[in-house]
Amino acid sequence: MTQFRYIVIIVAFLAARTVSSTEILDASVVKKDGVYHVFGESIVEAPPDFIFATLIDYDNFYKISSGIPETRFVESDDPDEVLAYTRIEACVMFFCRSAERLERIESTPYEEIHTQALPEHSDFEIYESRWTLSRHDRGTRVTHEARFKPDFWMPPLISNWAIKRKLIESAENIGIRIEYLQDNGLQLSQIAPPEKK
Repeated sequence: MTQFRYIVIIVAFLAARTVSSTEILDASVVKKDGVYHVFGESIVEAPPDFIFATLIDYDNFYKISSGIPETRFVESDDPDEVLAYTRIEACVMFFCRSAERLERIESTPYEEIHTQALPEHSDFEIYESRWTLSRHDRGTRVTHEARFKPDFWMPPLISNWAIKRKLIESAENIGIRIEYLQDNGLQLSQIAPPEKK
């Protein structure tokens, strides 16, 4: 793929924000005993099999998720175990932080993806997430649930509201980009990552 093609796709991603059909149905953040519980639900106009294939492609997932500059599969000594590495660089209000996690992935094709971080190889004491996909008359109902406890200090002034805003922004971006890929017959492996600022 030529450099011009990369630029066209990146520009199209940005332009797609104005015509996306992604609908955020619900988003919530609750903190209890130091553990954050996050829930999000949206409608994405793409079939479950396409969304599943995109979400589980850890070698390329960072291309559609803002605030995540690196994701990749990691070899495991156990042939039945699937591991993936994620590096996050995110800012919530005035607080910016880079964090890493190594996760064990289990999935039911086209329906569910469950991840659990290995604390000894992560910046989280607890990190567990679940994507659930179900057919909808407009495409797919995408549900994302996570609970996490950072293994680092976070300012107490960072509110659940601020984290919820980031959750909604991330869900919109992922939905927009998945719809763009689906509409244009593209896979994540065919596009370039966004240019670093």
